Amino acid sequence: MNAPRSLMLTRTVLAVVLLAVLRLGAAETSPAAPATPAAPATPAVPGIDPVATQVWQEHIQGMGDRGEGARNVNFAQISGKALEFFERFPNERRVGGILFNLSSFGDWVKGDQAEVIRAEWRQHLRTVLIDTLAGKSWPDNVWAGLHWVAAKNELAIQMAAAGRPDLKVLRDRIAIVAQRAPAAPYRTFLEQEYVRGLEKYDPSGLEPYLTHLSGSEIPDLAALGRGQLAIHALRRTPMELTFTALDGRTVDLAALRGQVVLIDCWATWCVPCVKELPTIKAALAKWGEKGFTVVGISFDRVGDKEKLQKFVADEKLVWPHWFNESGGPNPFGKTYNIRSIPATFLLDRTGRLVTTETHGEKLDVALTRLLSDPDGASPARSTSDDE
Repeated sequence: MNAPRSLMLTRTVLAVVLLAVLRLGAAETSPAAPATPAAPATPAVPGIDPVATQVWQEHIQGMGDRGEGARNVNFAQISGKALEFFERFPNERRVGGILFNLSSFGDWVKGDQAEVIRAEWRQHLRTVLIDTLAGKSWPDNVWAGLHWVAAKNELAIQMAAAGRPDLKVLRDRIAIVAQRAPAAPYRTFLEQEYVRGLEKYDPSGLEPYLTHLSGSEIPDLAALGRGQLAIHALRRTPMELTFTALDGRTVDLAALRGQVVLIDCWATWCVPCVKELPTIKAALAKWGEKGFTVVGISFDRVGDKEKLQKFVADEKLVWPHWFNESGGPNPFGKTYNIRSIPATFLLDRTGRLVTTETHGEKLDVALTRLLSDPDGASPARSTSDDE
């Protein structure tokens, strides 16, 4: 299918998001535990096959021109080159990135015809995935990844049609993957989708399920359960955090009670994180005098302290920043199982979590609601993030 000229795609998201999560994954997880669905973390970059690169580029080209406008979007090329890559190079490091592209392409579509194109893409992808999962034998990593893409696609179709996901269908797919590849990283990603569904549509079932996951013999699943339980607890119990900031300031969240606080987990090497900074600075300029403040949690590596200091000064990031001097795993990231950045925690004036969804315009929407509340807490606290 060729898309009209009005179709727009975010210029950097195809490669930049993947780069950010790859770097976080290499720093914060073991080689067997990928940082996000975007790509498995690898401790070293293997040699890149030029033929694989050509197939990768043709897959990317199928998504259309990403300059001043997007043209020549070709669904068959996007999916066909993806499958060709998986078949010829199933263990190449870009498999994860292509799976991520397949799962996210519909969300990247912009423009006047976006809804129509998005719907047509998802139906195309549904057909392709049904055929390839039924008709071909794939290695476990690719097979589980294709099931994750299929689940994400079905959830999007269900939300568009009915306004809510079918969690039973998702659970059935997880059971299929768990039977063949119980410890596959994409099984964990499927569980993450299920947890998100419980948060929003079955909150009474969330904590028991997270407790179940936290007791798993599979390390990734146990970490997911523990991290989500810790986040879930923040909706009832104020976050506690004390540290000496990069600039020498003492930060204690208890002393910030009475203010709405954004905890921003970021790094200088993370391009999506850096792209969020103007939004945060604008929010601070608009809402700072009304009770809003920001605390940064840097995921930069121990050898990058001077780089971080210079970046903070050059960009005039006036809020305090925590930096991990130890060089080991980021303890904040470990506590809350943060596997990709940017990640945020918006706390109300009592120090309790309101939402982890603050990217883009969502931050101003949340602050408008919170800072119009005379009691200082979330006007309508629930166990799930607002849409």
